[in-house]
Amino acid sequence: MPTQWSLTLSPPPHSGVLPTHLHALACRLLESPSGDHSAQTKPFTAALADRQLTLSWLDEATEPDLGARIDASARLGPHTAAISLREQRTEAYTRMAAAPPARKVAVSFITPAYINQDGRQLPLPVPELLLGGLACRWAAFSPQPLPESAVTEAVQSAHLARHSIRSLASGSGPSQRTGFVGNAIFGLPARAFRPAQRVFAALWLFASYAGVSAQSTHGLGHVRVRMNEGPAPRPARSPALSERTP
Repeated sequence: MPTQWSLTLSPPPHSGVLPTHLHALACRLLESPSGDHSAQTKPFTAALADRQLTLSWLDEATEPDLGARIDASARLGPHTAAISLREQRTEAYTRMAAAPPARKVAVSFITPAYINQDGRQLPLPVPELLLGGLACRWAAFSPQPLPESAVTEAVQSAHLARHSIRSLASGSGPSQRTGFVGNAIFGLPARAFRPAQRVFAALWLFASYAGVSAQSTHGLGHVRVRMNEGPAPRPARSPALSERTP
């Protein structure tokens, strides 16, 4: 059951906050002493946008008691602020997996997002790479597996319908990363089967907790998602249909 906390910082941080500062604060608030700090796939994300700190935790079995860890003040690099809990929300994996099917989704990239492809920075909203990354994180933390064939269909057939994005750098020096911010609409073809539409919807709902970018624990890839179209009528895939070409 992913959980997301919205935290207020007072006074709000200035532009001198770096991704490494945000990552350090998130680790202090969320990680336990026994946790694996060097894990390749971490169970949390962090973002700083609109003067608000957003933290998400993806692994229900190890969810921290954030309220007990919030101090009177927090440091973000050179910035010190009082920190208070503004809102907390949760969403069960089972509910996301059972969400109504969708063939189109609108995504706002609030903080810079980029994809790490074989060691290269790719600052583009490539749908199969974004969805593929979300599917991997879902498999890592969710007790509710998604149908493998439906995941494959959703990832391989997703397309970018339109976008309005711009590149934006994050960080400084050797750790600087160039990503993109803005809005995009992703879709599935009309022939997509209903299980793939369900997976498509579930993964994008998950994105609002998990982020969609490399370095999501450093504030990158924070998104807002809106389903904006219902599915076209389509029969559920059956063993007989799976052997045919749609």
